[in-house]
Amino acid sequence: MLPHRDRSALRKIEEELAASDPEFAAALSHGSPPARSRLWFAALVLADITVLLMIILGLATGDTGLFLWGLVATPGLVWAHRARRPQDREHDTGSTA
Repeated sequence: MLPHRDRSALRKIEEELAASDPEFAAALSHGSPPARSRLWFAALVLADITVLLMIILGLATGDTGLFLWGLVATPGLVWAHRARRPQDREHDTGSTA
């Protein structure tokens, strides 16, 4: 929690921003997620599908290499999902204030 002095300074800055550029202030307060966040999410979903297909096809065809590469990539994807910032996750769920 910020001290009272810092909170009041931030509130004052917010009020000045809202007065000078209301459209920008509205976009910051409850806008859509940035394009970079959407791109990151799309890349992760594509990687998830690719790894899942590698594992399934490796099992179905008996291709050990394909299966093992899918298993090797899985911890990296888990790390990538967990490394996403919490505010990115809030935007992806579609929650708005």
